[in-house]
Amino acid sequence: MTKPAITVKHVSKSVADRELLHDISFVIDQESLVSLIGPNGAGKSTLVNIMLGLDDQYTGTVTVADGQRIHYIPQQIVTHRQQLPLNVHEYLSVGVTPLYSGTRVTRDFATELGHVGMDSTVLQQPLASLSGGERQRVAIARALLTEPTILVLDEPLAAVDFSSRTGLYELIRHLQKDHGMTVVLVSHDTESVLSISDKVLCLNVSLHSDCHPAQLESAAGTVVQTMHHHC
Repeated sequence: MTKPAITVKHVSKSVADRELLHDISFVIDQESLVSLIGPNGAGKSTLVNIMLGLDDQYTGTVTVADGQRIHYIPQQIVTHRQQLPLNVHEYLSVGVTPLYSGTRVTRDFATELGHVGMDSTVLQQPLASLSGGERQRVAIARALLTEPTILVLDEPLAAVDFSSRTGLYELIRHLQKDHGMTVVLVSHDTESVLSISDKVLCLNVSLHSDCHPAQLESAAGTVVQTMHHHC
């Protein structure tokens, strides 16, 4: 029997006269991969901030199950000049200090990089010198150091070249299936996330939910068109 990791019930939010979210309800099961899709301005970032506890100005309820630990990986900044001047070792170290994680984590950086398909030789390289796909893998490695049970990734492939995308999606699915993590994937890449998702939540102020990849086997085009219609 599946257990809920995050339960959202009747969440709505308005700013001035603009409704950002309307009566949103869904359950994210533990050890599942759920994709949140929708156009710009649909309310995805607003909903994620509420789920993370960063925004309490809303109606409804959000419940995170006892014992769950959430790590959020924000969308990458594309331009190198906006990156902190850190090498990979320094970047990983920031993620495991008591100030950042609440406890000092003593884990082997090289081992954690290996888990995301990277060699320890990158530890002394400037973070900004890595490709978009490599930086995303390092960000995931830093998340794993704090042993989260829920990983929230915001547009993880936004700064990643096309040739690296398949490998990153495989890594994300591997973390969910083989490491028993719950993954929430915020993405514009609708057709790609469908093939790896256990549930797809299509948001545009209100929610169109219960799209499951199994439905795509006989009528992929129909389901995608329906999802775009609701989004």
